[in-house]
Parts: sequence; C-alpha cells; structure tokens
Amino acid sequence: MSDRSPLFFGLYEQACVGNGSGAASLWTHPADRRLETPSLRYWTDLARRTEEIGFDLFFFGDVLGLYDTYRGSAATALEWGVEIPAHDPLLHIPALAAVTERLAFGATVSTTYEHPFAHARRFSTLDHLTAGRIAWNVVTSYLPGAARNFGLDVLAHDRRYDRADEFLQVCYALWEGSWEEGAYIGSREQQRFADPARVHEIAFRGEHFSVAGPHLSTPSPQRTPLVVQAGWSPRGQEFAARHAELVFVGESDPARIRDGLASIRRRAAELGRDPADIRAVVGIDPIIATTPIAVQEKVDDLQRFYSPEAQIAAYAGWSGVDFSRYADDEPLVKQDTTHTQTAGTRPDAPPLLAGDVRRRFEKVTAFADERFIGTPREVAANLEAYVDESGVDGFLLHQLISPGSLDDFAELLVPELRERGLFGDGPTGGTLRSRLRSDGADRLPDTHPGARRGRRLEDRAKP
Repeated sequence: MSDRSPLFFGLYEQACVGNGSGAASLWTHPADRRLETPSLRYWTDLARRTEEIGFDLFFFGDVLGLYDTYRGSAATALEWGVEIPAHDPLLHIPALAAVTERLAFGATVSTTYEHPFAHARRFSTLDHLTAGRIAWNVVTSYLPGAARNFGLDVLAHDRRYDRADEFLQVCYALWEGSWEEGAYIGSREQQRFADPARVHEIAFRGEHFSVAGPHLSTPSPQRTPLVVQAGWSPRGQEFAARHAELVFVGESDPARIRDGLASIRRRAAELGRDPADIRAVVGIDPIIATTPIAVQEKVDDLQRFYSPEAQIAAYAGWSGVDFSRYADDEPLVKQDTTHTQTAGTRPDAPPLLAGDVRRRFEKVTAFADERFIGTPREVAANLEAYVDESGVDGFLLHQLISPGSLDDFAELLVPELRERGLFGDGPTGGTLRSRLRSDGADRLPDTHPGARRGRRLEDRAKP
C-alpha cells in the first residue's frame, strides 16, 4: 500500500450528443447512450454512477455557437453532432444535486456573453441548493458564431481576458463584500431577516460593467463558488495565477505541464497569493481492458464508429484554422486567431503540415494518450508516473463511450488505483472548497483577490 494521498477525480461531460472531450462521432456506437442526453433520466443515472464510484466532481463543459470553421460551414458539425445540441448545463445541476449527496458540480459559463450581476445570483443560488458543491469554470468563449448569436463582434483573445478580469471583480464584490458576516439574521423571534447596516451596494463602475448592487442573495456556503480556469495561453496562465483555485490544464505533455504550473504558481506568489492554493487536473481518455488482446479489440471496435472528418471539424473550431483549404504538403500559416491558442497554430509553434493534422485524426486514439491505453495495471502505473512528472493533483475522465468508459474506469482501474493509494473513497461531505483546501475552510483564503475585494468593500462601507 502506498503512502500517497488520493488524487482528485472528476467526470467531464457536455450537455450535448457529440461530446467535445474526444471522439465526437462515437455516439454512433451501439453501446453509447448519448442520444438520450435530452432526457433527465440519462443525467440522473450518470450522476448517481459518478458518485457511487467515488469521484469528486461532475464537470460540464459548454459552447455557445456551432463549429463552422471547417469548410466555411457548420454542415460537418451538424451532420456529426459535434458539441450539439448545446443545452444549458446550469439547468441540469439542481436535478443532479437532488439525487446525490456528496458529488460536486462544475459548470462552464462565459464572461464574454453573460452579465456579472445575473451570473452572481445564479451561482449563489446553485451554491445554496447544492450545500456548497459548486464550481465555476471561467471561460471567455472563442467561437465567432457565439459572438454572432449575441449580435457582437469577436473580441481579441487577450481582450476577452481583460473583460473577464473585470467580470470577476464585480462578482467578488457581490459575493464577498455586499453582505457582511452577520448581515443575515433570519430570526422569527426578533422578527428580523437581515441587518440593513451590513448590506451594501457595491457601486462598481468599470470599463465594461456598471453595477450598483447590493447582491440579491444571502451569503452561500462558499460565498464565491470554487474558481476553475482552463486557459493555457500566456494570458490564460496570468488569469489562472490571479484567480484560479483549480486549473484544468490545456496541455498533455507532463514536462510542459510541470513548467506551466510552476510559472502560474510563481506568478501567484508575486500577486500575494499562496501558491499551494492552486490545484490542477488534466483530462484523460483511457481505453482499458483486461489483456493486451482485449485492449486492441476495444480500440478496433471504437475505430469502426469513429469519423476523422468530425474530429477535424472540431479541431478547426478550436483552432480557427480551416484545414480543408490546405493540401497535405502545405504548411499551415502560423497565426494568432481569436480561437483557442492551440499548439499547432501559435506563431511560436514549429512548422506543421495540413497532412500532419489529417494523419493525426485518422485514428480514434488521436486524443487517447498511449500511456492510458492498456491493461488496468499498465494504465494505473502510467497515471502514477504522469502525476510524478507533471505535478497535477488529479484527472477528469473524458468518456469515449457513455456510460461504458465510466464503468470500465470503476470496474477495471479503480482497484489498481486503490492499491497504489491514488484513489480514495470519494468526497466525505462538506463544501467543494473544503475538500481541496488543506485547512478545510469553506471560504476563499485571505490572500485570494476575491477575499481582498470583499474586505475593501466592507471597510469602505463602515462609518
């Protein structure tokens, strides 16, 4: 038995059919149930399974537009259901919280197309309804179609993060400073709901937002939901250093992950934060079977229902590059796009041919790291080595087949992980933040900018 601490495990999902976490076309596999995603029963069953296994988090990704970069049209995405239908994950969470007791929930919400006042109210509501089991994955949205859906022009990549910084300033003021500790009384005997002297307007005026306040919700168990951030560009890492409590790493190479996390934590220290308050997870797409022959049979079976065309359409949407315009031997033009800062299209990336991209996506294993394709013992050993090399604190499981991938993880991999001390008995209760913080506290640490913002607001309100 290892003396290691158990890792943090979560399930990555999207409220869609062609899940964007890996092979988008595998909903066509006869064992996959994602065509049932419009139904509540599908989600409650998946949430119960996730909690029974002992996972910590049920994490929802989300998009606000179609993937229409490839061939200059959304036709391929529509044909293969790439990240559509994009239902609203915030509406799923109360129902899933009602059928679980310990499982936490993360939801992706964009700072580019939401307003912080309404957003803060929704997340306070969710934090109350889940008894503090809620996290916000802060994104800035990269799809041009999403901008068009809101009648807006696409903001430049770094400019989106500027808006996000201000968005969080507003939210912190509402969550942390608008209602002082003790402002809520709720006493029948005193016939008093709240102390008005302790409830404050925030009077925020910035470049993007003007919000009077006060916050319309009483302080929730966490006040501020656990802050998750998934950007891995230089500007994204700066944002993580300033705000993130949990980083969803946008990189797969463990050495680069270690360097990136070290950089984020150094910058966090410069900003006055405790670097130890920043944890990290990375996504995995494991393919597991009991023998090497069975592993290969499973890979071959998945390949039969895999569409390279669907995956290239997804990758084109992420990168902003229409690969259909390039011949195989033609180098991709290095460029800054308003999309995600993908490794192959950043100006600092080595030359990449269009054929390289097409060949990469010929196999269903394009996203399934070879280290995590194998027998349970092999995959567990490689997960342990990956943690040692990268320094991550855990993993988010991307299902290739739902719920078969989750079942394989539970039945085949969990026993091996337990032997190595890598898998505990899941969350034991309390808020999500309390499970991640070494001191078990429910609220933001004093060094976090959200807590500091709240203190400044309260101080300003005092006579």
